[in-house]
Amino acid sequence: MPVERSADHPRFEMGGNTITSLAAPSRGATEAVLFQASVPPGGGLPRHKHDHLDVFTISGGSGTMHIGEESWEVSTGDSVVVPTGEWHYIEGGTDGINIVVTMLAGTLMIREDGTEAVPPWNE
Repeated sequence: MPVERSADHPRFEMGGNTITSLAAPSRGATEAVLFQASVPPGGGLPRHKHDHLDVFTISGGSGTMHIGEESWEVSTGDSVVVPTGEWHYIEGGTDGINIVVTMLAGTLMIREDGTEAVPPWNE
């Protein structure tokens, strides 16, 4: 089915953040993944990298984006391209931050402890 209703999107918890899978291979998006990450005020996504680039836009709120050794303040409407293999993470500002992310299906999440996995919202 080409339309998936909001109530049917799978949701996942990761370190106090809510990840909502909007499109994934298991639900017909065989080549791409689309998801939203909601980060509460003062929260953050863990430092990690991928074996493919990821691209996202800030759909609400603001925060700080860290890629490698650089940091930028980002807010609603800004877009970010994270190059393949770059360590990165985002921190939510005073109102938190929501990001919508797209990447290739099957992209690995590589954590600082060396673990590698395709997250469940990418399957």
